[in-house]
Amino acid sequence: MSLYPTLALFLLLPLAAGALVRVTRPEARWLSLLLSFSGAFLLAVVFLHMLPELYAEEGAPIGFWVLGGFLLQVVLEFFSHGIEHGHIHHHSGKALPLATLLSLCLHSFAEGMPFADPKVAGDLPFLLGVLLHKMPMAIALATVLLRAGTSGASSWVMLVIFALAAPLGIATGVLIGAGEGHGFLHHMLGLAIGMLLHISTTIIFESAPDHRFNAARFVAVAVGIALALLSVHA
Repeated sequence: MSLYPTLALFLLLPLAAGALVRVTRPEARWLSLLLSFSGAFLLAVVFLHMLPELYAEEGAPIGFWVLGGFLLQVVLEFFSHGIEHGHIHHHSGKALPLATLLSLCLHSFAEGMPFADPKVAGDLPFLLGVLLHKMPMAIALATVLLRAGTSGASSWVMLVIFALAAPLGIATGVLIGAGEGHGFLHHMLGLAIGMLLHISTTIIFESAPDHRFNAARFVAVAVGIALALLSVHA
């Protein structure tokens, strides 16, 4: 997929998720199943497709970037309170902390940079996995804003800021990557993969009440992995 459709998808999907929350107010159960499906799909694509290819091109040192991304996500979640993997616990009436929004935007910004590489942008399984991850992430953010009693105008401003983060990351990747070459973008891909590994594994183990792996979640995870296998080998 070319650059402009990729930018449009990253921009419009969070806004569509925000509109969905405002119109339908989806139940937490459905968000949990969507998270389980998206987390499993993304995890399978990363392990079976993206990581092997990245290590084949960059060798063992890329592991430092993957590990760095994993640890960076640990730090970001201290401020975001786990909205990236569907945590929507927020005290009603309390405004969303600015640090939470900034951490979510930094996550999306870093996640977007690798897509400045046409090869990554054209990798449909990985692109689909990241977009599937962003949909419940945006739903969780919109739900938190709704429960906090944030006004409609303020909510949309925050959602627009969040939606712009990934396209800005892609644009930054294009500008810096043009001078630094594919090495920089490969490092950013390693960083993003590390972050996504943390999120996808957390989703699978923590997206249900009491951390129980029930039948519905098992089916969602199994379907996610199966579709990832089909997409990778298509």
